[in-house]
Amino acid sequence: MLDELHIKIRRAREQAGFSQEEMAEELGVGRTTYINFETGRTRLFNPLLESMAGRLGISVEELLYGPRPDEQLLRDNAELQRWRTSASELEQQNSSLQERLEAAGKVIDAQGTTIRTLSDSNQYLMEQLRKED
Repeated sequence: MLDELHIKIRRAREQAGFSQEEMAEELGVGRTTYINFETGRTRLFNPLLESMAGRLGISVEELLYGPRPDEQLLRDNAELQRWRTSASELEQQNSSLQERLEAAGKVIDAQGTTIRTLSDSNQYLMEQLRKED
């Protein structure tokens, strides 16, 4: 099965105008060996890449290509779950704040009514005092 790297190698060779045989000759390997590199039957090997990947705790393939789609999907899914949890917490906080805001609005309305009633009462009493004078 051809993976992305081997497809890129083949395309680059073709774009450069080399045949498989010419490329093998340029690299100093046999045609069959080169074909096996290009088709993925023989792994391209670099000890430094293996060492680097080992130190990083990942595979050479992940170092070269990034995470496999299914691994990335798992990471994305975990991130999505964290986002959903965070969004849910924010919705709960928002709901709680909305309830507190509505309660504060009711208190303000009630105090406004009390102030109007006291103001009306004060005005009535002032009128009564003026009548007595």
